[in-house]
Amino acid sequence: MEGSNKEVKEYEYLAKYYDYLLGDEEAFKFWLEYINAKDYHTVLELASGSSVLAGILKKQGKEVTASDISKEMKEVATNNFDGEYLILNMIDFDLHKKYDLILCVCDSINYLYEEELEQMFKSVYKHLNDGGRFIFDMHNPKRLKEFDEEYIEEGQIDENVYYQWTINSDTFDRTVNEHFTFYTPDGMIQEQHTQNVFEVDDVKNKLENVGLESEVVMDFIEDEKILFIGTK
Repeated sequence: MEGSNKEVKEYEYLAKYYDYLLGDEEAFKFWLEYINAKDYHTVLELASGSSVLAGILKKQGKEVTASDISKEMKEVATNNFDGEYLILNMIDFDLHKKYDLILCVCDSINYLYEEELEQMFKSVYKHLNDGGRFIFDMHNPKRLKEFDEEYIEEGQIDENVYYQWTINSDTFDRTVNEHFTFYTPDGMIQEQHTQNVFEVDDVKNKLENVGLESEVVMDFIEDEKILFIGTK
C-alpha cells in the first residue's frame, strides 16, 4: 500500500477528522440563538454529520433525531450524540412522523443541485407540524468572489497523518470546490467536495412554492452564511 493514491467518496475518509478540520464552535452560538428563540420539543436534523448540534439540543431536553446520508459520519457522531441517527437522503424521505423543528446547518444544503431544492422542501413540509419551522443556512453568493483566489491550508493531524485542504470557486458554474489530500502511512488519500451556490430569491421562492412562509437573515454570518427560516 505504501505510495498508493486513492480517491474516495465525500466524507468517506474526512469523516474521522471532520470536527478537527471543520468544527466551528462560534457558528453553533449563532444557530442556537435562532433555534432557542422558540420552544421546540421534537427536532429532526438533516445532514447532521458529526451531530455536535444534535447533541447540544438533546442535552437541552429536546427529542432529537439526527440523520445523514453518510454511514461514516454516523459512526463518528457517536462521539457527540447518543440518540436516534438515521441514514437518510434529505432530498426525498418519508418517516411517517412530524416535527416541531427541522434543521439543516453547516451549508449542507449547498451539496444539492438547484433542481433538487424544491423536492427537499416538499419533504420537509410534509414532516413539519403546523406552526413548525425549517431552519437552514447556505453560502452567501459573495463566497464565489472570496475563493476566486485559491485558499490553501496545510497541517498535521497526528504523528501519522498530514493534510492539504484547498478551496476554490468557479463563478461560471457557481460552485465552491474543496479538495482534501491526506498523507498517511498507507499512501495518499484524496477527497473532492463540490457545493452549489444559490441566489437568495430563488431559494426563497422555492420555499414559498411549497407553502412555507420564509424569513431571510442576510447578515447571519457576515459575507459567509445566509440563514433561512421557513414556517408552516
